[in-house]
Amino acid sequence: MYQITPENCSHLRASQFPKMKTSKITNGTASGQGPTHSNSTGQGSPVKKRDAIKRRSKTGVIITQFTEELPDGCSFPDFERKPIALTIQEGKTATFKAIVKGNPKPEVTWKRVKGTMDDPNKFKMIYDKFTDEHALQVIKLTGQEADNYKCYATNDYGEAVCTAGLIVIEIGFKKKSMPQEENEATRKDPTEFRKLLRKRVSKDPEAKEEKVMDEKVWEILLSSDKKDYERICIEYGITDFRGMLKRLNEMKMEREEEQAKFIDALSNLKPIAVNKEGIAEFELDLELKDSNSRIFLYKDGVMIPFNKEMVMKHSLKQTGKKYTFSIKDLLPEDAGLYQVDVEDTTIFSTDLTFKAIPINFICPIKEVKAQEREDALFECVLSHPSASVVWMGKNKPIQSSEKYEITMSEDKLIHRLLVKDVMPVDKGIYAIVAGIRSSSAWLMVESTDDPSTRGKKKARKTTRAGGSGDLIESIAQEQAEKLKHLGFKPEDEGVAEDRAEAGARAGDVTGGVINGMGGQRGLGDGQGEPVGKSDDHSGSGPGKVENGPRQGGTGDAGASGQRIDSGLGSGQDIRGLTDDQNRKNKSAGGLGEPAVHFTSGLSDVHAQKGHAAELVCKLNSDQSKGVWFKDGQKLSSRDGLTISKEGACHKLTIAKADKSSSGKYRFEAEGHKTEAHVIVEEQDSSGLTDDQNRKNRRAGRGPLTEDTIVEPAVHFTSGLSDVHAQKGHAAELVCKLNSDQSEGVWFKDGQTLSSRDGLTISKEGACHDLTISKADESSSGKYRFEAEGCKTEAHVIVEEQDSSGLTDDQNRKNRRAGRGPLTEDTIVEPAVHFTSGLSDVHAQKGHAAELVCKLNSDQSEGVWFKDGEKLSSRDGLTISKEGACHKLTIAKADESSSGKYRFEAEGRKTEAHVIVEDPPVLSKEDIEYFSKPIAVKAGQNAELKMPFEGRPPFKVSWFRDGEELLDDKNVKVEMGPNHSRLLLTKCKRKNGGEIKVKIKNDNGTVEAMTNLVVLDKPSPPQGPVEVLESSPTCIEFKWRPPRDDGGAPVLKYSLERQQVGRNTWTKLGEVPGNTHSFATNQVEHGRKYCFRIQALTAEGASEVLETDEITAGMKAYPSPPAPPKVVSATSKCITLSWSAPHNTGGSRIAGYIVEKRKKGSNIWSRVSDEPIQERKFAVKDIVEGQQFEFRVSAINVSGAGEPSVPSDFIFARDPMKPPGKIQNLKVTDSSYTTLSLSWAKPNEDEGDAAKGYYVEIKSADSLHWRRCNAAPIGLNSYTIKGLKSMGMYFIRVVAANDGGEGEPQELQSHILAMPPPVRPRFLTDASVKSFMVVKAGNTVRANINFESSPIPDVTWLKDGIPVSKRATITNADGMSQLLIPSSERTDTGLYTVTIKNLFGQESFSIEIRVTDEPKPPGPAQLEENVPGTVTVSWVPSPDEKLDSRLHYMVMKRDSIKMSWHTAADHIFNNKFTAVNIMSGRRYFFRVYAKNDMGLSAPSESPAWEICKKKETFSVRMPTYKQNDLRQAPAFIVPLKTHFVPHGYECYMSCAVKGSPKPYVTWYRNNISLNQNANYLVSNVHGVCSMHIMGVSAEDNGEYVVVAENALGRAVCSTRLTVRE
Repeated sequence: MYQITPENCSHLRASQFPKMKTSKITNGTASGQGPTHSNSTGQGSPVKKRDAIKRRSKTGVIITQFTEELPDGCSFPDFERKPIALTIQEGKTATFKAIVKGNPKPEVTWKRVKGTMDDPNKFKMIYDKFTDEHALQVIKLTGQEADNYKCYATNDYGEAVCTAGLIVIEIGFKKKSMPQEENEATRKDPTEFRKLLRKRVSKDPEAKEEKVMDEKVWEILLSSDKKDYERICIEYGITDFRGMLKRLNEMKMEREEEQAKFIDALSNLKPIAVNKEGIAEFELDLELKDSNSRIFLYKDGVMIPFNKEMVMKHSLKQTGKKYTFSIKDLLPEDAGLYQVDVEDTTIFSTDLTFKAIPINFICPIKEVKAQEREDALFECVLSHPSASVVWMGKNKPIQSSEKYEITMSEDKLIHRLLVKDVMPVDKGIYAIVAGIRSSSAWLMVESTDDPSTRGKKKARKTTRAGGSGDLIESIAQEQAEKLKHLGFKPEDEGVAEDRAEAGARAGDVTGGVINGMGGQRGLGDGQGEPVGKSDDHSGSGPGKVENGPRQGGTGDAGASGQRIDSGLGSGQDIRGLTDDQNRKNKSAGGLGEPAVHFTSGLSDVHAQKGHAAELVCKLNSDQSKGVWFKDGQKLSSRDGLTISKEGACHKLTIAKADKSSSGKYRFEAEGHKTEAHVIVEEQDSSGLTDDQNRKNRRAGRGPLTEDTIVEPAVHFTSGLSDVHAQKGHAAELVCKLNSDQSEGVWFKDGQTLSSRDGLTISKEGACHDLTISKADESSSGKYRFEAEGCKTEAHVIVEEQDSSGLTDDQNRKNRRAGRGPLTEDTIVEPAVHFTSGLSDVHAQKGHAAELVCKLNSDQSEGVWFKDGEKLSSRDGLTISKEGACHKLTIAKADESSSGKYRFEAEGRKTEAHVIVEDPPVLSKEDIEYFSKPIAVKAGQNAELKMPFEGRPPFKVSWFRDGEELLDDKNVKVEMGPNHSRLLLTKCKRKNGGEIKVKIKNDNGTVEAMTNLVVLDKPSPPQGPVEVLESSPTCIEFKWRPPRDDGGAPVLKYSLERQQVGRNTWTKLGEVPGNTHSFATNQVEHGRKYCFRIQALTAEGASEVLETDEITAGMKAYPSPPAPPKVVSATSKCITLSWSAPHNTGGSRIAGYIVEKRKKGSNIWSRVSDEPIQERKFAVKDIVEGQQFEFRVSAINVSGAGEPSVPSDFIFARDPMKPPGKIQNLKVTDSSYTTLSLSWAKPNEDEGDAAKGYYVEIKSADSLHWRRCNAAPIGLNSYTIKGLKSMGMYFIRVVAANDGGEGEPQELQSHILAMPPPVRPRFLTDASVKSFMVVKAGNTVRANINFESSPIPDVTWLKDGIPVSKRATITNADGMSQLLIPSSERTDTGLYTVTIKNLFGQESFSIEIRVTDEPKPPGPAQLEENVPGTVTVSWVPSPDEKLDSRLHYMVMKRDSIKMSWHTAADHIFNNKFTAVNIMSGRRYFFRVYAKNDMGLSAPSESPAWEICKKKETFSVRMPTYKQNDLRQAPAFIVPLKTHFVPHGYECYMSCAVKGSPKPYVTWYRNNISLNQNANYLVSNVHGVCSMHIMGVSAEDNGEYVVVAENALGRAVCSTRLTVRE
């Protein structure tokens, strides 16, 4: 509780409240004050002053550090959990709790700001060593204990102080009486009263101590409305309201000055709140001075990233000047203070508390599969502690009883429901509801088929199904640690209850589980504390619960749940089924599709050391996947261990068992698990295993002799299975051992069996067979086969057929379905039915078509029909029968063959359609003729024609190089009844290309293609001409061939020459078309020449290519070659190579000059005396160990050109050694197409340093390594791209240097191309709704985004069953879409999408309601049953039976008030009684039908009126004397003299009276001010005022107010003095 006064807060400035941003402040701490320590009695003692480094570690904690540097392992004190402010009723006990940290361990003391703590019976300091928690208890509170309490934590290196306020709520009104002696003194001597006043005014020395409020509180106050100040002060213990307001105004002015640098306006600040979708949002309107200013978001002083779309957890949406910040997927760690900054200025702060975050399920309840008479356990983990949860079972609330045991953990995070002694009737959906969230799962009960227990009550089992054991405990412990770290307060545990109650009181149907209808929290027996009420008239009984849990895992019970129980209508249960559907399910004996379960579990395996061992189990679905564990550790395939899956069988194989293979193995799949042990035994010198030796010792036998060899133990590879046999028929039991040498014994009900009449025992290899030739009642029983200590068991059940030909089991099914047995004299054969029905057939005209169906009996006959007409075999139509297959064959289908075909047999029928299609057809000859290329000359016309056949209408399109040809100036498309023609006029070269014709009708499409070639003259040869030689005696040049040869090859080139300065061209000759160079020696030294080149084809000559001037014999030096490269280097020789210069200077290269230079020298020296002819040279004149660089110059006729750029320095030394293996090769990241690697350099002891690395990859189905990078990379990381999704790859890296490549280093195991495993999770935001209303006929589109790795299986269900074919499901990467193009009312339901991969599964449900605008109700009638009321009744709307959510609204209007207003809404019956009906008024009523789409047209009622008899009465009016109220103006309150500082506001006022109302005029220095804009003048009810905004020296002077009316005049004056 803070005490703030103007005296002790005037020194405060904004600098004492630094912004809470660790990202902007390098040292995020603030300084504390030098407090006094309190001893155990609470008395303060001064602290020795030290040189302190002050830092603020977190909100509300002041830390003083005594030393500059801390020793290793030591730390100053700090608070892990701070004491919080308390508001407690008088008479209770207040407890402050704190947890501190620091090394050495801090000493904790407590102190009051006012008063002492020396009463041990009032103040108790407690330390709990188990929780490391320090506590201060204030017992039996009174108003005197209301104060601020400080907690000090001190060690040798620092001190931490935290303050918490205590507010005491006093009961009743109490007066603080003055002490008796003071009262007596004041009565005796009045002067004593002044002393008493002085005594009271004197301030408490302790009150002078300066208090610093938590900066978090100031930030919240700065961003809050004035109406919220009182609530904030109470919440944070602020008692001096006036002092707080004064300081807050100062801080606001400073804050506004800072904000004015970056913003123009700030308004509409809305604090953070959580909406119905579970998203926290806060808003503000902000106008920035600079639109490029940066906006930051902080939480508890730490900058957090955000984006402008709902992709990240935090997002910002801007609409104009409105900014909306959103936080989705709320968790407890999201609680804290959020701040919005523009650049470095705080704009807005708001606090998100724990109470605002809804409870979620960290671990939802899972499906439990239990055997009959077992116990079934459901358990879950909540995100917040909560004691008020509701368990539901089979549509009803559950309370602890003999049948159900409901428990929760001490931390209230784990909740458990134990269903005891489960029976088949307990099968169904069980749910838990916490706050506005719910989680549900199935309980599957399997009954045993042991015939010996038939008709008897089965024995109670002591086993328990379900539960996650230590796993859920560890999850809860992690969550508890997280909440403790976040500072979650114990008093916040009632959050869920408060939210549920608030939702109930608000009547919000999406607010919680308990809603409306007088809902109460006591759900078991209908009694309990009322938590809400509703305006709905449809029920009033206690305990009504709506909008409860639903099927499909964790979800929002309020927003999307189905009705659990209701007092009206049929409703839906928690599975989304109506009552009628439930009755049908109960009569049919089914409750939906059972979940995945084991059909065969694991069995213990005894394996010999060095031999193979195998574990096998089988599920009921081949689509399910699972995980193997050994002693709690997850397993994967590796050397010697293979995990495989064949259909529904899952297998784990140990190639070579050893002692480490022994252990407990477990296989888990979708919440189910099976376990077994693998026991590996060694053989001793006698060849016996440990188990065999133990058996020998038990029997008194010693080990066998050394020459005895014992084979591996016998076991079953296939056991017995239960057999159901009919009386009089054969029955057979078969099992198989792993050895064909073993013998065994058969038993029945414990008695040994042998072959006899009717019973045959046989053996074929390893298979053992028992055959009962003719089963009877005595054959039923339990059979067992034993062989060498192994056994397998099964039951034989013999059933009789009654007179109806049905077995006992079939009769039981009939009785369950409500059918009785047939009469005795009626013999009914088993019903005929189709095992394979007809399917629609699409046949082409002229081809054969065939319809086939199959019955379950080959004795049955049937009849074929077409469009209702009976068929028989005739020409072109064949009816045949092969066994149970019935076939109808149409030899040659035509249009008359189309129709609806039906096959009937013994009351059964199947139907299908035959659809005869006639697509366009092109003859083979026409296609061959059309596909031949067509050649035309430029300027001529081209014509293409294509005939076709088929059923019209046809659409014919022509294309050239993929672009459609349309009618144009040069294009003409003609269409005939059975052909199409394309005419191209005046063809050009660009008109050539691939021509395609496409013919389409309703039954198909056909295409044909050809090539059109347009011949023309070639284009000129391409320049520029390259001069190869320009010497005094020869000129040689070359050119490039024409870009377009005109459709014909170039035959030859014609060349001409012209000497510059002359006008004549001389023909030099012709060269073949495949030659593109020419040389001539008909030149003179120093002359300039031009040449012309022309291409010649069969279509003509091209335009000429003319060269630039070429001079014969001018000096032109070659350009520098490229820098020389090192081919090899040793201590004796360095071999170089280089490339020719790109410009030879117009003549041939005669040779090269190679020069060298030693490092550190400026002198270049030639390596040879003669020019080097080759472009490679070995330099031997070198010194070992020295570095050299080389350069090369080219020589032509003109001389040597410029030298090249020098090469790199090269050591004259022997070659390097290849590097060794790289180290620490690992995978850093992966995706479906990429793989990122990193490694360390090789050890230099194994070779020379590496200069680069090669990455090589090999797929699982390849034998060869492929190199990923052509050139070595210098980095120690690399990303491989272009991988195949989920492909298996082997990776290795090779280091290389100048000495060669080192030994490759390979990853230890293969790698799968997939991202890191991600458990499926839905990415829901504000755009994803859990409830949709769609108008009938419109499109239903639901897009669900998710993330998962690997790619999950996506399943959509509607009300628990697969969606209909009308719905289109589209799955893409991270998204699934449900699309219903044209919705109908039958599409209404609960749609659940489930995503599942190896690492889990998630479900999300959307309730879709398809409806239409309601039709109006029938005529309305009025009647009066009770005086003063009228009952409105009407005929129901026709849509009432189609829409369960349809209700009615009644509007009323009377003859006095002509406007309509709503009298009642949400009426679910057809009557309404209006009250307060007054006589003498006419009333009119309208009735509307209303649903999710809106209102219908109204149904008008007739007028209703009750006539009122008027009574006559007379009034005798008294006479009054008229008084004259007029009076002259007079001033009641005169003006006052004002002394105002320069620049301040001045407000003058006076009061005047008079009648009639006087006219008031203001004057300054005899000048009227009424019309002066600088003075604001007003007259309100006689109060005359004038407001001067900012006074200056010009405003000095005398001010006069004159009031005038018809009776007189009054004047009042004053003087204004402006102080400088």
